[in-house]
Amino acid sequence: MKIKKNLASIIMPSCHKLTSKNKICYENSIKQNYGNVEFLIFVNGIDKKEYYKLLEFLENKNIYNHKIKSLYSKSRVAIGKARRELLNISNGEYIIFLDSDDIPSKSIIKDKVFISKLNNSNIIFSNAWLHKNSSSKKRKINYRNYFIYLIRFKKIFNHKIFEGINLFPNSGTLIKKTRENSKLLEFYPICNHEDFIFYKKLIPINKEFTTSSKYLISYNVGNNSTSNKLKSRIWHFNCLTKELKRNFIQAIIYMFIGSLIIIILRILFIFFNPNNIKKDIHKKIILKK
Repeated sequence: MKIKKNLASIIMPSCHKLTSKNKICYENSIKQNYGNVEFLIFVNGIDKKEYYKLLEFLENKNIYNHKIKSLYSKSRVAIGKARRELLNISNGEYIIFLDSDDIPSKSIIKDKVFISKLNNSNIIFSNAWLHKNSSSKKRKINYRNYFIYLIRFKKIFNHKIFEGINLFPNSGTLIKKTRENSKLLEFYPICNHEDFIFYKKLIPINKEFTTSSKYLISYNVGNNSTSNKLKSRIWHFNCLTKELKRNFIQAIIYMFIGSLIIIILRILFIFFNPNNIKKDIHKKIILKK
């Protein structure tokens, strides 16, 4: 992969045609106020007429004249495969994953690149709101305080027993390309639940990350929490047995512990009110080598 210094590459797989409900997702993604962005989108699973309609919308909302690169497939493409193909045509020094049904802040890239440079950090996480797929004008229904638990759980990230849950958010996460992680980005996992495998490999390579208390993105959760969907749990189990070669009993135990962690995290999210936290705190976490 070629790397252009200070360029940020937005990586967006999309199987959604343009609707009144998701326009804000696409609009906020293309209206990033960071001055050096390439917008890479792999549109799949919709017909070509809808594809061109989406591209026209992006061009009309592209007020900062970011370069747009698009791939298209009428057939559905697995998210991991779509991300890998977009990564392989990206030129950015920074990569940011955005899902097409999430609503990023228009300053998410600018804020996270600033935090990356200030802390000399290659991975930047942040807090997130939760919403149902609707206009951003509607009240946010919930939130995820990643800042709190990523700091408190930092000692457990390398323990196998905590493999039953992906502790790291993907959409909205900024990653700086380095010599050490370039191969992982080039060969991004393409299995279902690929983000779990990706961060399982990425965190040990970097041995650090920075987390921000700012709420820089809103995740679409539909009518359920995304963490406990049955299909997601099956994909995670397959990752443990097929990708990480854990035996059946180990995988069952890890999945059970993962479900308990999810419950604990939800309790933490209830008791830690985001209004009581300063919006500009960021902390670098150094993991043991």
